Amino acid sequence: MKYKLEVTMSNLKTLSVSVASAIENQIIEGVLKPGDQVPSEQELIETYNVSRSTLREAIKSLVSKGTLEIRRGKGTFVCQLPGMTEDPLGLNFMGIDNLDPYLYEARIIFEPEICSLSAQRATDAEIKILQKLSDSIDELDKQLQGEETDETIIKKLYEKDKAFHIMICRTCQNPVLERLMPIIIQSISLSYNPSTFKNRLTKKPRQSTHNKICKAIASHDKDQARALMYQHLYNSIN
Repeated sequence: MKYKLEVTMSNLKTLSVSVASAIENQIIEGVLKPGDQVPSEQELIETYNVSRSTLREAIKSLVSKGTLEIRRGKGTFVCQLPGMTEDPLGLNFMGIDNLDPYLYEARIIFEPEICSLSAQRATDAEIKILQKLSDSIDELDKQLQGEETDETIIKKLYEKDKAFHIMICRTCQNPVLERLMPIIIQSISLSYNPSTFKNRLTKKPRQSTHNKICKAIASHDKDQARALMYQHLYNSIN
């Protein structure tokens, strides 16, 4: 299918903007979904009837906006969260050495209520994913006990913990929160430090609260889910 691009000037910049807009519209309309591979360069040139340089300029602009990503040797793909840059809040430019206290404070404001929504809205399939993540966290936690330093396990535990919280955000069925909270949660990785993370692990109760949170969500106990998430985050920063 060929597209007729309506432009008022036949210069490279105007054409590339039009092509980028057309590709964005396909993503918005669901023709291209997050994770999908974009058609080849030649296919896109034929589809939009533009030159190679114009198409590359359009792709470059979409990559810079966090809409597309180029994987070497594989092709161009739609980002999992189209339109989101790596640091959308500009935290790297705030000039604050340790943002963790502020990020956790923001999480304490939002996540307990998100967890409550999750307890009301999570599907059985989503709960199974949460339980699997919780089990992985508990297993890694057991491996870490008694180890003086094992940065590989600490890193895996950190990533699983992050995935657990992001999954809860996805199960709350609120498209705004599904996008907002992962930004805050993943921003903690900007200042990730294995020693700091391990210190947090040693301060928390030996029995992981992840499994308790998961059970509260599975039993659709919104009040218990809210309370457990608040306590979990409070323990992480105190």
